[in-house]
Amino acid sequence: ACQDQAEQLAADPLVSEDDVLLVLVDGEPITLPMLEFTMEDRGITEQDQEGMRSALDDLIRLQAVANAAKASGLADEPRVRALRRLRDLEALQQNYFLQLAEDEPVTEDEIMQVYQARTQISGDQQYQIETVVYGNQPAVLTALGRLESGEANYETLLAEARANGLPVDQPLWVDLSQVPPEIGRLLQAAGVGDVLSLPLQTPQGWRLVHVTDTRSFELPPLEDVRQGIVRAIARERVEAQVDVLYEAAEITPMLPMDDEAEGAEEEPAGN
Repeated sequence: ACQDQAEQLAADPLVSEDDVLLVLVDGEPITLPMLEFTMEDRGITEQDQEGMRSALDDLIRLQAVANAAKASGLADEPRVRALRRLRDLEALQQNYFLQLAEDEPVTEDEIMQVYQARTQISGDQQYQIETVVYGNQPAVLTALGRLESGEANYETLLAEARANGLPVDQPLWVDLSQVPPEIGRLLQAAGVGDVLSLPLQTPQGWRLVHVTDTRSFELPPLEDVRQGIVRAIARERVEAQVDVLYEAAEITPMLPMDDEAEGAEEEPAGN
């Protein structure tokens, strides 16, 4: 029986022979690392015996349900297999990024360089802007064209946007370090009530930018923005590393590309 159990555990790529086994649920292992991770995720300390028992009980219940899903054949369905594969990739990616951050912590010099650069870029003014979010570039350019030609004013566009269900963001304060350089130059030249002649592209869509107010600005002390700078540097490092890994990866297409497939379909049958 012990040999059969060892063979079963060896067949699971996520369980090592060095892992401490706490319990088997219909032959499937609950390990000490699984309990430790659950405790950490829930903020349970080793001194909290009741919390530990509750976490272990929840893991047993989780495994019992997973066993039932496997027995029903659900684990063999393509969608479920794809979902499990994606979750595995996401877990590996997250922990790889954490390891990168531990191996190469952000230095004080890097933090200071970013802070000084922001000080130079941000300027001495903040701008309060209200934005209307359009779904695509042609739509926002059409709106800007109507403003430029005098066909409509900002209030008209705002009313139309709300009537059509377009997002209208409440006014918020920004400085020049928070916007692209071309938008920053337009903000510096704009007055209260002006609409910038270029849209602001964001992940949510293309924004028509209306300046509603201005005020004097001084960048907060370094200690107030330190953590945000650290996160920004870490994010840039991660993005750069992902690009490096992507470029270095050997990518082998296993299905014909669309253009090639279409060409094959159009090829005469006699060829």
